Amino acid sequence: MNIWKILGIEPTTDKKTIRRAYAAKTREIHPEDAPEEFRQLHEAYQAALGYADYARQVEQSGSSITWFYKTAESVPEDAGRSVGETEEETTEEPEREELRAYFEESTEKHGQQADVFLDRWKEFHGPYHDQEIMEWWKAYLASEEFQDIRYHPQVLKTLADEIDNKCFYGIDEVKMLFWEAYGFQESEGIAYQGDLQRLYRSLYPAYEKQQRNIQYEQRWAKNDKILRISICAVAVAFLVVCIMIPVTIHRQRENGRLFLIDYMAERYPETTFSEPERLEKDKNGYIVYHLYSAAHPEWPVTAKVEIGYVEGKRVYLVQEDYEQLLFEYYAAQYGLEGCLVSYTGGTYADPETIEYATLLYSDIGEIDSFCESAVKMFREQEELQRISEVAVCTESVLFPQVLLYGGVPDFSFAERQAYDLRSVEAKELSEGLQDAYRCYMFLFEAWNITPEQYREWGAAYEKRSGEWENEDGDWHEVHDPDTGELLCKLFIPTYDCLDGYYSGEKFSFPKYTRMITVGNAWYFLQDRGAKLTVNEDGSGFSVTFYGIVTEFGREPSVEFYDLRDCY
Repeated sequence: MNIWKILGIEPTTDKKTIRRAYAAKTREIHPEDAPEEFRQLHEAYQAALGYADYARQVEQSGSSITWFYKTAESVPEDAGRSVGETEEETTEEPEREELRAYFEESTEKHGQQADVFLDRWKEFHGPYHDQEIMEWWKAYLASEEFQDIRYHPQVLKTLADEIDNKCFYGIDEVKMLFWEAYGFQESEGIAYQGDLQRLYRSLYPAYEKQQRNIQYEQRWAKNDKILRISICAVAVAFLVVCIMIPVTIHRQRENGRLFLIDYMAERYPETTFSEPERLEKDKNGYIVYHLYSAAHPEWPVTAKVEIGYVEGKRVYLVQEDYEQLLFEYYAAQYGLEGCLVSYTGGTYADPETIEYATLLYSDIGEIDSFCESAVKMFREQEELQRISEVAVCTESVLFPQVLLYGGVPDFSFAERQAYDLRSVEAKELSEGLQDAYRCYMFLFEAWNITPEQYREWGAAYEKRSGEWENEDGDWHEVHDPDTGELLCKLFIPTYDCLDGYYSGEKFSFPKYTRMITVGNAWYFLQDRGAKLTVNEDGSGFSVTFYGIVTEFGREPSVEFYDLRDCY
């Protein structure tokens, strides 16, 4: 057997050349597909390494190395023959016998070394970042002892089978020691075969993670260098310019914090605030600050600052809750409940989000005293002068958004309940709120109106109903359930809601859905003699038709054609 022919190189004592040749061959020869060929390759590799060691010793002793290049070509094939079998063998020089003996000893030694490694590997259970164990493995894998057996078939198979289980919990340090010990290259992954390829695939994730970390550290170092250079440049620029425009350069350094200080001073000139204390950066990109006012030092005021664009210009955008805190504070002082309500207004095609400071009243029967307190609060407290409009609603209705939004899409309800409480009189405010509440109850909670309320509100609402008489719909009469007395009459309108568009080849037409408010649906079904049952908590009603129960009251409006299934 010619070891150099098997390895595909010329005779050499350069171990690096021998190892590279062996690595290249292992990509072509798979131990499972060609075990005998792989065994010969491994033996040739071990013999070449031993030859290199022994040849260097001979050369250092002064002998000629030329003879070894020629005779070592068939050493493994000759190893083990008895002296005197052939005439050629009887004439071998002493050095050739010594080299054969060395190869035999080396093969046995490597087998013993492989057994030692496998015993050590069997006892290994992961270093858990033990520095002493890590140092031992680092020294061992870099040693000549392991390098001589790293391609041993049993060593390769054991590592390929077990390294992922041994190095669990992300112990990438050990995997990287094996990666370096085998001299793997990222670009050569597809060239490996068999157990060597499986081992490569097990080690590659650790290598890939290491490369990402290296790239991150390089980027961090680069950015750190750029940052330090930038800081130096800014410092130099500051020293040059600070004499001319110290305020401007100061604002540039402080950025959003200084802008927030100016913003609060301009918006609330009647009070002073503490220095903003930065807390965090929220998920929307706002930098969150806390600050305190001199007028109310017990409140932590929250302010959010973000860089945005207005009309194409880069500006700071601020959201702060001091005005809301003032509103809630004074509302409590006057026995009222105040809060901030966000809702979507506008039209179906052009919606808009609106935030209103909102006052809530609990009982329509006490609306006069509520209005007096609300008007008094806004006229006495100058700190509330920036609040131009206040939304007013009751917390006791099913659909408060109707009062705030001004109805449902494309249906004309009373004006949304927003008032300038500095200019409106308490009586006028009370009348507006009562009218809105009365209209709301007829349209959206008719099943909760009592006979007494019908008597009280009936005439006014009957007059109001006349405004809708030109719409599609019918008149309805409300009678006392006990006496049959006619309490009032009202018009039940239906309306068209834009539901989308029909698209043709060249034209697009609006598509409408016929709608009716849930309160008017109550009257509509009564006129058809439907069996209606009001929920015990007044949250809606149900209709039973042919054994099928349909619930109403979850939404403020109903598709008109859905009522066909209920009568």
